[in-house]
Amino acid sequence: NVARTLEVGPFKRAFTVILPAAAPTILTGMRISIGIAWLVIVAAEMLVGGTGIGYFVWNEWNNLSLTNVIIAILVIGVMGMLLDQILAFVARLVTFPE
Repeated sequence: NVARTLEVGPFKRAFTVILPAAAPTILTGMRISIGIAWLVIVAAEMLVGGTGIGYFVWNEWNNLSLTNVIIAILVIGVMGMLLDQILAFVARLVTFPE
């Protein structure tokens, strides 16, 4: 409302008022979505096969190589944690201090 009262143009209003106000919520949604996306990617690789960490886990499970399965699961978990931490860091950059 203040931007409208001051007659700020629509593009300037979008990039200086609306986007900075919505950025923390957008990044929180991305942070939640990246975990689900990572899970779906690994599961799809298990089903489709061919390449990827999901295929590796499935192949090693069928070969009864539990050591490799556990290592691959740890790699999947560490990658998920790193992706989450990166998005959390970016979210802290755009969040307003209280």
